[in-house]
Amino acid sequence: MTMRMSAAGRAQLIRREGAKTRAYRDSVGVWTIGVGHTAAAGAPVPHAGMTISKAEVDEILSRDLVEYEAIVRSAVKVPLTQGQFDALVSFVFNIGNKDRKFERSTVVKRLNAGDYEGAAAALMMWTKPPEIKGRRDSERRQFLAATGGVGPDAAKIVQSTEVAPRVLAAPVDLQEDESISADYLRAAGSRTIAGGDLIKKAAGTVLGGDMVSMAAQAGDALQKAQEAYVGFAHGADIVDLLKSYWPLIVGLVVTVIVAYVAWRAMRAADKIIAARVDDAVAGVNVGR
Repeated sequence: MTMRMSAAGRAQLIRREGAKTRAYRDSVGVWTIGVGHTAAAGAPVPHAGMTISKAEVDEILSRDLVEYEAIVRSAVKVPLTQGQFDALVSFVFNIGNKDRKFERSTVVKRLNAGDYEGAAAALMMWTKPPEIKGRRDSERRQFLAATGGVGPDAAKIVQSTEVAPRVLAAPVDLQEDESISADYLRAAGSRTIAGGDLIKKAAGTVLGGDMVSMAAQAGDALQKAQEAYVGFAHGADIVDLLKSYWPLIVGLVVTVIVAYVAWRAMRAADKIIAARVDDAVAGVNVGR
């Protein structure tokens, strides 16, 4: 199974980044919304006055995380626990990977050499500006706790990352600065995947029906096309031919359009399901 950031890891990331339902300008003047989402990450494009719901904060974060999760999976060649993976994704989410800075970092070099504790220590090389030092130390401790517990802070981190009993709460709008819990993310994951499955089922039914319809019409369409060609070759007026065969032409065009839309819907549903929140601590894939 492809490793994804867990619900507990996402909740920790949100606590570090903050979650805003109203667009704001960051420290360098870039419009931002949700969990550090900017136009550079793709849709939606934040702008003055823009607001989103709590569910949308989670949906946007799911899409944004795909890139950073892939960077970690590609760069790290040694096994990782879920907590280690979560800590590294949080780290890359913060520093980015411009010029492959993460892939070339001492963190990755030490990690791929099997030096897990050394890799955790190397996280503290990335403490500029000074205000980021607290976050970096939090990621370091999260990584060490998941490595098996190293140092006096390990027990605290293990306790802080324990998963509460799973409760699928009803969605509510996120208030300004309100945190998003791991339980909410698991609940959102279940609802998202259930919706994705429903889309796939409906689209599959439509697509199957249209394929049968197209197959049934293919023979008749070929015969009609041959008749039209013969008529046109013998001087028949093109307008008269269109009047005679327009129902068949319209039917084929509509069938093709509906089949295409259904196919796109199935592709979109696959992407929704692939972006699920994995509850790795509990040993299940939420929604499955």
